[in-house]
Amino acid sequence: MTPPDLTDVIKAPCRNCGAQLHFSADKQKLACSHCGNTEDIPFAKTKLVENPLTYRFENQQLPSAPTEEKRLFTCGNCGAKTQVNLDTPTITCAFCGSRNVNPDAQKTRLIEPAGVLPFRISRAGATERFKSWVGSDWLAPSDLKAGAMLDQLHGIYIPYWTFDAQASSNWEGQAGYYYYVPVEVRDANGRVVTQQQRRVRWEYRSGSHSAFYDDVLTMASRQLSTQEGTVQEVSRYEMNDVVDYDPRFLLGWEAEVYSIDLPESAQKAEALIRDREMNACAAELGGDTQQGLQVDTRLTNQTFKHLLLPLWICAYTYNGKLYRFMVNGQTGQVAGQRPKSAWKIALLIGGFILLVALIYWFTQKR
Repeated sequence: MTPPDLTDVIKAPCRNCGAQLHFSADKQKLACSHCGNTEDIPFAKTKLVENPLTYRFENQQLPSAPTEEKRLFTCGNCGAKTQVNLDTPTITCAFCGSRNVNPDAQKTRLIEPAGVLPFRISRAGATERFKSWVGSDWLAPSDLKAGAMLDQLHGIYIPYWTFDAQASSNWEGQAGYYYYVPVEVRDANGRVVTQQQRRVRWEYRSGSHSAFYDDVLTMASRQLSTQEGTVQEVSRYEMNDVVDYDPRFLLGWEAEVYSIDLPESAQKAEALIRDREMNACAAELGGDTQQGLQVDTRLTNQTFKHLLLPLWICAYTYNGKLYRFMVNGQTGQVAGQRPKSAWKIALLIGGFILLVALIYWFTQKR
């Protein structure tokens, strides 16, 4: 059987005029740009099943999970792989900005997304949030909002792995509690004075902690790994709105294919869960200070899903320099780069130095 072409899978002609429909973030429907017709699309949640994380027992091969044939566009400039409509004559890469004509699509076998979080922020909405965000930093140049020119704006579905696991930890360590004792010492003038010196009383403690970790998100885009801090800032998604994967949600949008595979992402998620368990056990150990904390964590019932989450990848120019920022395609949260005003930074530093000098002056006057 011949694998389906991407254009066959996600083609959605308008019932009125036959033009291609696209998913409208504003209307939350399929919409026609030609005649204005809209058509409903189901926001179903019947296929959001968890897949057992069994790759360890399969020689680190892809686990038994639903797969599908994708048609991919590979950027010849930076190598990023994205899912695209093949009838688009030109494509601008969301990662390096290069324009590509008549892309050479290729087929590859991938783990099919279980769910998708549809865009809620439209292009106009992303632009408005950019205008509000770009001048909101006090340290930014005063003319930044007026002088920043929006250069690139890409709405793209970013691949994520999401992991569930039951964590059970046994811990032991020493909790230290501060107490103070009076000690006689000589001051700078040779006088004997009494000071309170701190001591630590150590207590050995042990215990156990358990927690279920649900939907631990791990980004699966290697192209965005250099901007992972910014991505994390805007990745506070409302996961209850995830619906069954339907390729029609991708109509009119770009969609990247995962480039960080399941085993690598699972290891990262496990490390994150173990760190959280370490922090939770440290909280249970208690004390004013701690030493020798050891935590043994066991993970069971590990499962995963592959999801597509919405993100606006954007850039703007100010004084001839390019700055990048991102907008959460669901919530509108913004994070990214903003230039700083040299004179405002100097004013802030000068004010701090003046404050320290005044405090010192008043202290010496007493």
